[in-house]
Amino acid sequence: MIGRKYERKTLDNLLFSKKAELLAIIGRRRVGKTYLIREHYKKQIVFEFTGTQYSDKQNQLKKFAQKVQEYSIKHPIR
Repeated sequence: MIGRKYERKTLDNLLFSKKAELLAIIGRRRVGKTYLIREHYKKQIVFEFTGTQYSDKQNQLKKFAQKVQEYSIKHPIR
């Protein structure tokens, strides 16, 4: 990825941090936010959920619950 040195350094700092971290990425549409995260963390991502723009809280939570259910069916705890 060209021109993303600062962003990748920030992502590495979060990944190797000794404490729990939360990353929120906001910005204009179609500038590569999701691509950056997926590419940089492709070996570490276990579960992924992307919210829906202009959707209310109840709908967001419903979609999140559905995604968790789908994941748990594919990856049962053993």
